[in-house]
Amino acid sequence: MISRILILVLLVPLAILLIVFCVANRQLVPVSLDPIGNLPQFAFSAPLFILLMGAVILGVVLGGLGTWLTQAHYRRKSWKRKYEVERLRREADESRAKLRQIEEERARTGTGSTALVSSRAA
Repeated sequence: MISRILILVLLVPLAILLIVFCVANRQLVPVSLDPIGNLPQFAFSAPLFILLMGAVILGVVLGGLGTWLTQAHYRRKSWKRKYEVERLRREADESRAKLRQIEEERARTGTGSTALVSSRAA
């Protein structure tokens, strides 16, 4: 409940600021993709808020992609350890089942711990 209130307290003012920013920066700004400045066909005009919001979105996407790529080895280790844990659990379950089977077999034959005591005495 507190997290929802905190989100509302943070996101509502942020959304209001974003809307005010977009309304205040509606004017067209020329953007040139020509570093030398001789070819005007590589120029276009766009509202400033679209350019800035596009840059922010592109930065977030590229940052997320970079983080995802740099953490690939952690995901690989996690995947390997997950399957190792599953393999060890299967082995432990199989060992328990074998032990249970051996104990049941001993109980059926009547040779329990008394057989071990008599074999040690001999």
